[in-house]
Formats: sequence, C-alpha cells, structure tokens
Amino acid sequence: MSKELITNALHVLSSFRNPIIVLLHVIEVPSRTGTLEPEAYQNEIKRAEMKLTELSKWLSDQGIRVRSKVAVARNAAEGVVSETESDGYMFVFLMKRRIKKGWKRLFRRSVSERVVRSANCLVMTAPLEHLKRES
Repeated sequence: MSKELITNALHVLSSFRNPIIVLLHVIEVPSRTGTLEPEAYQNEIKRAEMKLTELSKWLSDQGIRVRSKVAVARNAAEGVVSETESDGYMFVFLMKRRIKKGWKRLFRRSVSERVVRSANCLVMTAPLEHLKRES
C-alpha cells in the first residue's frame, strides 16, 4: 500500500483540529438467514483487525489519532453508511478493489457508488489496485 498516496489523501484533514481517523472493515453476511451478531464471526473479525493493525500503527506514528473498527452487515455499502450515520462522520475515504467491466457494471452498482449516493458526508475513493502497485 502506498503510504505516500494515503498521506496525500489525509492532507485534506489538516484543516480539522486533531481529527480521529477510523479504519473500518465491513464483514459481509449477505444471507438474510444468517445472524448479524458479531460473536458468530469472531475469526473473521480477528483477521480483519490484524489487517488494520499495520496501517493503524503507521498512522499513529505520523501523529494521527486513529481507531480501528470491524463491523458486520448485509453488504459493505450498508455497513459503511450505517457507521457514518451512527458516529457523525465528516469524511470517508474508500479504497476500491476493482472496477467492474462490461455487462456486470450495468446491473450492479459498486460499493463506492452506493456509499457516495447514501452517505451524509464527503466521500473520496482510490483504487486499491493502484495502491498495491506503488508499494
């Protein structure tokens, strides 16, 4: 992951006084019959927390207040929007996995698009593939 690109994206926050960055990972449980109780997904939650630890530590070393959070939701967009509404976020930075091509793009909106349309805060996106190539 390109720390320089992340630093540049976070530069937007420099106008805010002592912002708190929340690193959020949403575990999707698309089945309507599956429970959303976090206890059922402890292994997935621990793996997600471990993934967030490195970036969290690096941001802390840069003097940024940071919190990591893992949520369980029916879909990623719903989880992100719900989180932004519950804690009154001012800004969301999404790292996109990949851009859908062809017919799939016409019938299914991306997570980023759904968050942009539904969130009550500023949303910024960056392709994760680009971030991985630069690291």
